[in-house]
Amino acid sequence: MANSEFTTYFIIIILFCFTVSSTAKSSALLREIKLQTQEQDKEPFVGVNIGTDVSDLLSPADLVSFLQVQKIYHIRLYDANPDLLKALAKTKIRVIISVPNNQLLAIGSSNTTAASWVGRNVVAYYPETLITGIAVGDEVLTTVPSSAPLLLPAIQSLYSALVAANLHTQIKISTPHAASIVLDTFPPSQAYFNQSLTSVMVPLLQFLSRTGSPLMMNLYPYYVFMENKGVVPLDNSLFKPLTPSKEMVDPNTLLHYTNVLDAMIDAAYVSMKNLNVTDVVVLVTESGWPSKGDSKEPYATKDNADTYNSNLIKHVLDRSGTPLRPELTSSVYIRVVQ
Repeated sequence: MANSEFTTYFIIIILFCFTVSSTAKSSALLREIKLQTQEQDKEPFVGVNIGTDVSDLLSPADLVSFLQVQKIYHIRLYDANPDLLKALAKTKIRVIISVPNNQLLAIGSSNTTAASWVGRNVVAYYPETLITGIAVGDEVLTTVPSSAPLLLPAIQSLYSALVAANLHTQIKISTPHAASIVLDTFPPSQAYFNQSLTSVMVPLLQFLSRTGSPLMMNLYPYYVFMENKGVVPLDNSLFKPLTPSKEMVDPNTLLHYTNVLDAMIDAAYVSMKNLNVTDVVVLVTESGWPSKGDSKEPYATKDNADTYNSNLIKHVLDRSGTPLRPELTSSVYIRVVQ
């Protein structure tokens, strides 16, 4: 991705969240960070995903400077890049770090390996670097289903290591899921998790509930639109204003949906409720709109990508929640999709 493309797509992402930087690992400072973190996490925000295509483009120092200039205070990394974590020290930028899928076997099989990973990638940087979460794997249940039995053990081992470091209340652990784990997403009131995943989802959701961690979901209205052209309006997918006749209506709840993302989020809440979990919030760890595509993807344009991202930011910062959960607005991390 060229520098100009990077700037074009990220220039619109302005966040209104305030965080705390730190300078020493004193117990008093840790308590202060904990209190402020808990308070700030109640406010919805928009962050960005930082992949290797971005981190390879700019030096860590230049990337952090760019984020600061653009007032981007929440990022998600697809790894735990040590140079970037060092560069983020003493800034207001809060970061979710990730365990790549290819490390699940080692971490899920050994508490010692998990403790070493936390020591190397979390304790070594926190609280100077404001690590707020660990994403364990990425879409494991759908992309590498053979690793599904390792997912919860890996999460639990990492959590135990955080407990040992007394960081388990400041740093949450979860795993990002593909939208496809939820079936029959519209109407949302009829949604449910793929039943073949029940043996993993039930204990995972119980863990998330017990630890106050979010259900991480990668949600892309673009793909819902492409799979349902003629049924789902483009304007509905792009958060554009709709006449009442174009709003999607759930016939079971009579709730009106003015955009696809809200319907996808509510489908996740209904799916959790079907498994008797009602106190886990949805965190959208990826969303975006492709800026270019082949001849079969005429709606994958820069204008639509800019419109989606801009309207998504406004929607989150409006704090209007979803039709099913109007009191709860999900935070979202934007991913630039080529």
